[in-house]
Amino acid sequence: MSRTFSISIYTLGCRLNQVESEAVSSAFLNAGFVLAKRGADPDIFVINTCTVTSKSEQKARRVIRKASAENPDSLVVVTGCYAQLNGPDIEKLGPNILVIGQAEKSRLLEFPAFIQETEAETGAELKEYLAFRLGKTPMTTTKFDFLPDTFSFHTRASLKVQDGCNNFCAYCRIPFARGRSESMDFDRAVETAVAIEKNGYKELVLTGVNITAYESGGRKLRQLLEAILENTSSIRIRLSSLGPYDDLDNFAFLVSQKRICPHFHLSVQSGSDNVLASMGRKYPASRLKEITDILKSSGRDPFISGDVITGFPGESDQDFEDSYNLIRDCGFAMCHVFPYSPRPETRAYRMKNRIPERISRQRAERLIALADQLYLEYMARQKGRREQVIIEEEIMLGGRKYYAGLSSNYLKVLIESPTELKAGTLCDVWLYCQPLPPDGAATVLGSAHPLD
Repeated sequence: MSRTFSISIYTLGCRLNQVESEAVSSAFLNAGFVLAKRGADPDIFVINTCTVTSKSEQKARRVIRKASAENPDSLVVVTGCYAQLNGPDIEKLGPNILVIGQAEKSRLLEFPAFIQETEAETGAELKEYLAFRLGKTPMTTTKFDFLPDTFSFHTRASLKVQDGCNNFCAYCRIPFARGRSESMDFDRAVETAVAIEKNGYKELVLTGVNITAYESGGRKLRQLLEAILENTSSIRIRLSSLGPYDDLDNFAFLVSQKRICPHFHLSVQSGSDNVLASMGRKYPASRLKEITDILKSSGRDPFISGDVITGFPGESDQDFEDSYNLIRDCGFAMCHVFPYSPRPETRAYRMKNRIPERISRQRAERLIALADQLYLEYMARQKGRREQVIIEEEIMLGGRKYYAGLSSNYLKVLIESPTELKAGTLCDVWLYCQPLPPDGAATVLGSAHPLD
C-alpha cells in the first residue's frame, strides 16, 4: 500500500448489519487504514444496506448517489441485503461503485490485504483491481468471521451467532437476501464470548436474524447461553430479536438468569390470528400474551418491545383492533411500528385486498401513540430503582454536562456525576425518571458508582 487510505462506513438496518460493519472497520484498522473524520472525504466508502422496507432502500439510494457524486475519486463499496437483491440497479448509480452482495459480504474482510498488494491510488483504480482480485481469488472467509477485535461505533460488544431464516414469511425479503438459517459453531461462539469479556467489555449482545433458531451440533440457544454464563464471570448478555415461539420453557429460563438483561424484543408483526395466518406466522396471537406473562413472572419488570406491521393486505378494522389490544394488554414498553411495505419476490407482493396507505399510516400512528404512552408508564415505574448502566458518551444539555448510557433494562439514561466516567464503564445508578426532550431519556440525578 503506497499510502494510508481513509475509510468511512455507513450502516443501515438491523443490529446484524451493525456488527458486520464493526468487523469490517476492525479489519481495516488492524491493517493500518484510518477512519475518516466526520466531514472529511474518505478514500473508501462502505455502505451497508437494508431491504426490509422500500423506505430503507430509498434511503440507501440517496446515500449511495451522494457518496458517488460528491466523491468521484473515491471508491464506493455497497454491500448488504439490498445489494444482494438489486446489485445491477445499484451499479448504475455511479461509475465508482463496487457492489458486494450479502452472500459475499465477508470478502470485505479480505479487502485490506488486497489493497495493500496494489499501487492503485484512485477509486477507479481500486475498483478495477478489486473486481479483478475477487474474480481470481477463492473466498476464504465465512459469514461467521465477522469478529471485530475492537468496536469503533459501539461501547457494547456484539457477537453474530446465527444468520439467515427458514420461515419465508409472506412479507419478508430477508431469506432471499441472507439465505437459509445457519449458526456459528458452538465452541467457537463460547470461546469468542470469553475473549470479549477478557478484552474488557461489560455487555455482549447476541445477534442474528432469528437467534431462537440457533442450533449447532444439536445444541440450541439455551445451551449456548448456559455455556457462556458458565465460562464467563461478570459480562452481561443482551439478546436481539426473539421469535417464532415454540418452546415457552426457554422464556422462563431467560428471566431466571441475572446476567441476562431484562430486555426482550419480540417479533410480533400482528395481534390478529387472521393476519398472522396470512403472513405465514406459525403461532396464534395468544402465544404472545403467554410469553409476556412468563417474562414478567420473575418480578424484574423487564423491558419488552416488539415489531408490528400495520396495513398488511386484508387487515380489517377488527384485525387492527386485535393488534392494538394485544400490545396494550401485554404492556409492551416500546414498539417499532411499520406500515406494510410491498416487497418484490414475496408472497404478499401478489396479494389482493391491499390496504390504502392512508389507512395503514393512520393505524401506525395510533399504535405509535399507544407505544409512547406505555413507554412513559414503564419509565415511571423505574423511579427510585437501582440499575446498572454502561456509559456511552459525554453530552451537554441545557448548559450542563451529562454522561449518556444504557441500562440493563434498555432505558436511555443521562447521569450527572461529580467524577469523570469513561465510555464503556459500568456504573450503579439510582433512577430518577422523567421525560427529557428530545428523545424521552430517563434522567438519573445524583452520583454514579463505577463497578470496574
